[in-house]
Amino acid sequence: MRVLMLNAFHWLKGGVERTVFDETAWLERAGHEVAHFAIRDPHNLPSPFADHFAPAADYSETTPAWRQLAQLPRAIWSAPAARALAGLLRAWQPDVAHVHAPSRYLTPSVIEGLERARVPVVMTLHDFKPWCTNRVLFARGEMCVRCKGGHHWHAVAVGCVQRSRLKSLVGAIEAYDHDRRGAYRPVRCWIAPSRFVREQSVALGADAARVRLLAHGVEAPVPGAAGVPELPERFALYAGRLSEEKGVRLLPALARGIAPTPLVVAGGGPLAGWLADQANAGVRLLGHLGPHVLAAVRARAGAVVVPSLFPETFGYAVAEAQLDARAVIASRIGALGELVEHEVTGLLVPPGDDAALVAAARRTLAEPERARGWGEAARARARQAFDPDTHARGLIAIYEEALRG
Repeated sequence: MRVLMLNAFHWLKGGVERTVFDETAWLERAGHEVAHFAIRDPHNLPSPFADHFAPAADYSETTPAWRQLAQLPRAIWSAPAARALAGLLRAWQPDVAHVHAPSRYLTPSVIEGLERARVPVVMTLHDFKPWCTNRVLFARGEMCVRCKGGHHWHAVAVGCVQRSRLKSLVGAIEAYDHDRRGAYRPVRCWIAPSRFVREQSVALGADAARVRLLAHGVEAPVPGAAGVPELPERFALYAGRLSEEKGVRLLPALARGIAPTPLVVAGGGPLAGWLADQANAGVRLLGHLGPHVLAAVRARAGAVVVPSLFPETFGYAVAEAQLDARAVIASRIGALGELVEHEVTGLLVPPGDDAALVAAARRTLAEPERARGWGEAARARARQAFDPDTHARGLIAIYEEALRG
């Protein structure tokens, strides 16, 4: 089968891109052909299809609102991306297209282009962009579904898009336009990586008959020896994006609460500077680590904390820790409550409750034998639930369903 993967970025920017590259490797290992379509970017990994990628754009958090306004027509409906995709489809005809996160960089214009070319479309719900102006169901520090039913003006009132009312206005205009066009109507099958995503997408307006549950496959990176920093004998670990929705503002209180055991933090993001200013003797910032170095650090952690405030659609940080037999302390929100079974494979705490997070971390660190048992139980489940070959077979079954129409 010939599969076209579409995603805004073609470099390992985050969890979405990890899914794209993992699925590509597993599909190719199973004998299928895979092509990619993304925007042009100096970070991109090599691709034989790079000449067909869409022109570069910039809608990042550091991009001023006025500059985003200047790109408004393309952010809403990207004609350059549609033209570039048409060129790729003339050069390489796929059997099926798998859309991941087109975002403002590609926009759903590429979905319309695929429909015009009569290519069946499947889309993974990495977020809730088809219904949520801010994509992640998060505003003012908590889960938010204010825009449910197409009431996207709430985003402007709240200022949920990158904490800017002007950027939220751009997002609302974009969302209203996509609703008017029926931009996601051509999607034949939605892939939900968790039960939470399946149920929430249907509640927001997806056709339940077209939503398929398929957890992400996960292969834990092999720990590397080179470049691993010196670490204390016992520590707790946070590894992930340093942003508000990830619960990063809870980390200083956690560090104080588990002292003298240190909290090791790996990752980068918009709150990196803030966290550095807040850091005390109990917080050790490692910055961004490569996957093999991070795996070596994680394998030595007494506990891994995932204190997200927003409803995660999956949770690679949890899944990787479980494959490494680490005890995980996670927020009881979104898909995290599916990945962690309380007091069986780890501990769950209410999102945003710093006292509960501290108590759970203290308990885990104080009872290493019990934590080891949770980790082993988690690994046994994770190996089965996130098996890459099983995931690849599930993908092919969904592709074949889309081909049947």
